[in-house]
Formats: sequence, C-alpha cells, structure tokens
Amino acid sequence: MCLLCGAPAWAEWRFVDGFTDPVNGFDTNAAASTAPNGTTLHLYRNPIGRVYALITLPEGAADIAPEGQVATLTPEGFDSKVIEARSEPGRVVEFANSTGRTLRDRLWHGEGTAPAFGTLHDLIEAPAVTASLTLSDGSDLQSTWTMEGAGTPIAQALGLTIEGAAAGQEWEDAASQAILAAMTTCQFPTLDMACVQKVTTCSDKISKERDIDGFDSCVAAGD
Repeated sequence: MCLLCGAPAWAEWRFVDGFTDPVNGFDTNAAASTAPNGTTLHLYRNPIGRVYALITLPEGAADIAPEGQVATLTPEGFDSKVIEARSEPGRVVEFANSTGRTLRDRLWHGEGTAPAFGTLHDLIEAPAVTASLTLSDGSDLQSTWTMEGAGTPIAQALGLTIEGAAAGQEWEDAASQAILAAMTTCQFPTLDMACVQKVTTCSDKISKERDIDGFDSCVAAGD
C-alpha cells in the first residue's frame, strides 16, 4: 500500500541561509524543496564538507522505519540508490540515519569542485527525483521533486561549480570585484551618496538572484 503518494512536484527550490542538521545539530546552509504532499528534501554539507540529503516527513505520516533498507532515491533517467539505515555506525560504510521524522543519507564525499558521477551528480542532472520511503507501519510514502531551477540554490548551498549556476570561489571573487568597482566609481571625483544608494539597491541582483551581469546593468541604468 502507498500512503500519501505524491504527484510530480513543481515547488521551487530555495536557498536556506542557516539550516540546523536535526541529527548532529550543526549549522550549515541548505537547498530545499517541498513536494505537494508536504515531504521536504534538503541538500547540505556537514562541517568537514560531506554532502547529505535529508528527507523530512509531512504531518500525518507514520515514522520512517528505523533500520534496514528504508528508502530508494531515484533521479529520473539514472540508477536508483537504495538507502540503508542502521542505529549503529558502520566501520567503513556510512549508513543512513533515521530519526523517525527524518532520514539523512550521505550523497557525496565532498572533495573537488563538483561530483563527476554518483547519486549527487545524477540528482543535479536529472529532471526530477523520487524518494520511496518504507514507514514503520509497513506502508510506503512516495514523493517527487522537480529539479528545474535547482542549480543555483544547490550551487549556492554546497559551494559547487554547476553549469549554468552561480557559485564557487571564482564566482564569489567576481561578485566582490563587481561591487567594489561600482562603489569605487561612486567616490570619484567626490562621494556621491545617490550612487552609493543605487549600488546598494542593485546589489540584490547579486545577493538574491546571483546575477552579476544584472547587477552591472542595474548600476548602469539611468534613473
């Protein structure tokens, strides 16, 4: 039996500035999307850089089964990943962790600029991803999230270089240089407070939209 089977989700992905991992309690940044049935998917790094997926159940669903093969994660068009949870940590393999209302599983070791293969790579490349969860009452919960528009929030949260998405140290450096150049222009030949205010307003193009070209165009536009 399938409980709360979700139709394909078209909820927008968002960047979460200041997310707390419910398993170990560390603070980080995350990318998140919520399916129509209320199931939420977060992607984030831990303090040593490993990337995790966290699935949080909606109200009304039974708890996730505590151990065993408790879930399957399927990026559309790619191989499925069977997620196994254990209460005791493995000696070599890092198993998933189920708290009842959440399931956390490691997707990538976190080394390098972006994954070249594996579940995180497939998830980023896929048009949608589906999770099928085994619940403690024997029922199943299935949810699907679209990956449309996920690139920028994921890149921003994880600090990855994703094609078409603005993130990574190179981008951060370019964004800082663009703002500095605009502010420098406001100071010559004398300090122009109207110019400073305009640069401050236009900086939303960078901080919220991750769009350096849009920032430059905003600053250059006439009043």
